[in-house]
Amino acid sequence: MDEQLKKLIDEVCCYPDPSPERQKALNRLLIVIQQLPGIYKSGHQDYLEALNLTWEWVSRKICGFEARSRSDSKGVSPSLQQSLVIWINGYLKWRIKDLYIPDSNYTISLDRPTRNDEGDETSLLNILPDSQSPITLDLLDIKIAQIQENRRQGVGERIRQYIEQDEEGKLTASCLRKNPECHCQLLAMRLLIENPPHKISDIARELNISNQTLYSHWKKNCLPLLREIGINFGYE
Repeated sequence: MDEQLKKLIDEVCCYPDPSPERQKALNRLLIVIQQLPGIYKSGHQDYLEALNLTWEWVSRKICGFEARSRSDSKGVSPSLQQSLVIWINGYLKWRIKDLYIPDSNYTISLDRPTRNDEGDETSLLNILPDSQSPITLDLLDIKIAQIQENRRQGVGERIRQYIEQDEEGKLTASCLRKNPECHCQLLAMRLLIENPPHKISDIARELNISNQTLYSHWKKNCLPLLREIGINFGYE
């Protein structure tokens, strides 16, 4: 499975975005990923909405995915499949949490631009199935997810604004002693908010530090700080 996943991911990422070839390769990859064991489940009535948003996110971010290399307590490194499931679940669980936050202001515009399978720009109104057509919950869910881009409402929106403004200076204060430019606000902006996200290797090269040093700072200092901020805004 690891070999199959790597081949499918490499195929997606070798094509320009957007392009018909990339979309076809992406569809093949998503069909396989959706069948992987371990994808997080929820009994919430709108679970499919969170799952659809996750597949849309995966479609945009898959080329930035990096398999985990750190071994567990038994000295066993996770497989690419396991790393991919952990990566997907990390995003999916946040989207499920969003479902429990009232958000009466969120609406979907039928005129919102999206792209069809051929890479051409269109709108939600043009790609919605005819009312007489049968509706399925596989590729149609992916299609719907493609037009629900960047849902940044409620708590998620407030967290994004907090990161961008950092009025209390908590994120910029958490930096490398020998390189104060490498602080958590910069990393959060580059890795989580900007689209497309930057690669850790590119940021490390720009700041003239090693990949391991940057990754260690992100994992040990920035992620716990971001989790604390999320909890303060209502995430449990």
